[in-house]
Amino acid sequence: PAVVEQAQVSKDSPASFVRGENSATSRVVFLPGLCSNAAAYLLAFPEAAKAHGGVVAIDGDKPCGAKNSGFHSFTWSPELQRSRIDEALAAVGTSAPPDGFTLVGYSAGASIAELVHQKWPELFPRLVLIAPPEDLWVDKLMNARGVVSMSCSYDVPGRMKDGAKKLGAKGVRSIYMEMPKCTHGNITEGERVFSEAFAWLDHGEGGEAGE
Repeated sequence: PAVVEQAQVSKDSPASFVRGENSATSRVVFLPGLCSNAAAYLLAFPEAAKAHGGVVAIDGDKPCGAKNSGFHSFTWSPELQRSRIDEALAAVGTSAPPDGFTLVGYSAGASIAELVHQKWPELFPRLVLIAPPEDLWVDKLMNARGVVSMSCSYDVPGRMKDGAKKLGAKGVRSIYMEMPKCTHGNITEGERVFSEAFAWLDHGEGGEAGE
């Protein structure tokens, strides 16, 4: 079975990860939201992550609340977060796959993911963006090979459906997917939903935006 592990990162919080079948590379990078804990999210879809090639997740770089609370927030700097991602990958002992990473961001992590993708679209060509605090930044996603716009059913489904349609109208391959019966910050039916999202990004052709 897939296991969520942790690796110590020099001068940073530990990286959480799930190994893929080929532990030499990892195909997914996960960024949680503000005052969140990445390892807790990975527990919701470890088998999907393993089947997709493995995942490495980083927490934010700034403590949220008490210094040792385990919850963190992000500095809004794509350069800093790219550097932290590189350090986490090195700590886990994994490298980038030839076709780049699938970048998953939840809440504020989704907004960070959009900024990171915009700076390095070839390294992070595929995205799963879950309920960012603002509408999808369509202009920052024009070079994406595929975008899954996602929401909990009790969160912002209308806004995320609209984002997928706007991307589709601009010629960006996109789709909306929904997690059932959950509110912001949660994941439900994670194994199924993320398996479907990863499969669509890797193999799906066509599909109407907002579907």
